[in-house]
Amino acid sequence: MARYSQKPAQLNQLMAELPLLQRQQNFTQLQQLNQLLHQLLGQQQHGCQVARIHQGRAVILCQSAAWATRVKMQRDAILDNFRQKILPDLAGLDIDITPKASIRPPQPAAKHEVAANSQQASQRLQQLADACSGPLKDKIEGLIQRRQR
Repeated sequence: MARYSQKPAQLNQLMAELPLLQRQQNFTQLQQLNQLLHQLLGQQQHGCQVARIHQGRAVILCQSAAWATRVKMQRDAILDNFRQKILPDLAGLDIDITPKASIRPPQPAAKHEVAANSQQASQRLQQLADACSGPLKDKIEGLIQRRQR
């Protein structure tokens, strides 16, 4: 009888480690944070945006010192709303000033990019299913079939 040095991993843990899924979740979180930021600031033009989440802190880019001051004045309210509605474990906010050209509203992915990413995810799931056996393999193959519908 063969002995294994590692315990079997949970399926949701394996799925969480897929880089494409992590990128998609990060992009979705950034979109939600930006929408909430724009609602809180009540801005029509895009003077600020959440650029990334780095080491548990949201990095907000502002196109001028005036926008940065406005965000700093509302920092506590913004942070509380971010924590309540999107990221409960958010540690804080970092506010940076950057040239106007670097602040753009996020663009949705093109359809051909989404199709390519979906195809790549399906291939990775199939590779994962091939590497597994037993009920885990059946569950992954079921997931692949549901994705193809």
